[in-house]
Order: sequence, then C-alpha cells, then structure tokens
Amino acid sequence: MPFLAKLAAGAQKVLLPLGGWGLFAAAILDSSFLSLAGGVDLWLIALCVIHPSRMPLYAGAALLGSLIGCSSLYFAARKGQEALLKRNQSTARFVHIRQLVEKYGASALFIASILPPPTPFKLCVLAAGLLHLRYGKFLLALGFGRALRYFAEGLLAVRYGRQVWEWMLRSGPVVIVVLLAAAGLVLLSRALRRKAAAVGS
Repeated sequence: MPFLAKLAAGAQKVLLPLGGWGLFAAAILDSSFLSLAGGVDLWLIALCVIHPSRMPLYAGAALLGSLIGCSSLYFAARKGQEALLKRNQSTARFVHIRQLVEKYGASALFIASILPPPTPFKLCVLAAGLLHLRYGKFLLALGFGRALRYFAEGLLAVRYGRQVWEWMLRSGPVVIVVLLAAAGLVLLSRALRRKAAAVGS
C-alpha cells in the first residue's frame, strides 16, 4: 500500500470517532493532499443518519474543511511547486481539465465541486491555481458548489438514510449529463445577453 494511502487510512481511524470535528479535519485532508476512502460524503451521510438534528452543523463542517483543504492545494499550485504538479501536468487528462478551467473559469470549478466521484475535482483545483484564477472567484465557486452538494446530501440522508450514497454513485452519469446541460444553458444565455447588449449599444 502506498505511503499516502496508509496515512489516509490511519487518519480515518483516528478521526472517525470524533464526530463533527473529525469530519471537519477529514474534509481538510481529503480536499488537499490525501484521498480518504469514500471521501467526506459517506462520512457526512452516516453522521446525519445517526444525528439528524445536527445535519446543518455536519454539512457546515464539511464545507469549511473543504474550503480550507482546497485553498491549500490552490495556493500550492499557484506558487508552481513542481513536485506537486509534475505527475499531473503532462498527462492528457490534466491537459484537458486545464483547458476546461482556462475556457470556463469558475463555472468549471463550480460544476466539478458538485459532481460525485469519479469526477477529477482535485485536478480542477490544481488547474485553477496553476492558471492563477482569481482567489475570490475560486472561493465563491467552490463555496456555492460544495454547499449545494453537502447540504443536499445531508437533507437526503435525513430523509432517506444511507442508501443516498449508493444512489449518487449509480446515478453519477445521469447527474453529470443534467448538470452539464444546465451549465450549457447558463453559458448560452450569458452569451446571448452579451450579444444583445452589444447590439443595443
């Protein structure tokens, strides 16, 4: 087992019994340099099932932790740390993600922050840092996307239980298609409004 995988497994064993505080710390780690099995989502859903009344607290902890973890990854990439980027920047997948972020900016990050695994979310964060996307836009897109994801998961967990995570994994392609279609409509409407404004002026 690779060193980082062992470290992630050890972190989960330590943090899991700590409830909301453990979830907060796990979200920081999972959104930065470690990848936890099942991510933060399964953990969040399990806690919301056990303590439904604490759902807003758990979702908020996951959101804040994710913002901190992603920010550390963003600034590491922005400073151009070669050791962090060299295994990704030459791959076809990362090149494609970088082109999407370069073209659509914060909108690409917003969509990636909502989608379930196996969306290459961290590659989007790395690309945003590498391209020096404005931190305000980065944080706003990430905050809205993660808030929508975690609070929706929390509400669904309180209502339907643990099967929510299995449904998300099964429905991943459908969710992706729907969100991409919605994003396409938003971008199209923006382009049409800009065109109309240009013609009117």
